[in-house]
Amino acid sequence: MNSLQEIKENIHSFLCENTKITVGISVLLLILTAAAVFSGFFQERGKPKEFVFPDEIPFSAVEEFFPPEKDALTEEYYFSREQGASWDTDEFSRWFTVPSKENVEALGKANEKTASEILGAAP
Repeated sequence: MNSLQEIKENIHSFLCENTKITVGISVLLLILTAAAVFSGFFQERGKPKEFVFPDEIPFSAVEEFFPPEKDALTEEYYFSREQGASWDTDEFSRWFTVPSKENVEALGKANEKTASEILGAAP
């Protein structure tokens, strides 16, 4: 409480001692406020400009397309790949692993935790 009272007393003493500065700042603030209000009233209000799409410009290549030289390609680079309709048994045994019960439960708990965090923040 004392600090608030001291601040009030300091401000009051400053205003009493420096009345010319106080009056000057007050007049300046009033002039700036009036200028802002008048500029808002007398601002030109034109129609909003409508966006006009420019005519479509057809694409024109600057240079011809040069495919990469086949000698420079490595073995890992494939232009395309053949994709089978389904996996055969070799691919199935190589790529697919049956998840354990613990992994499925851990995934379920992680999903429930994420959902509860999301819904916990909702009103």
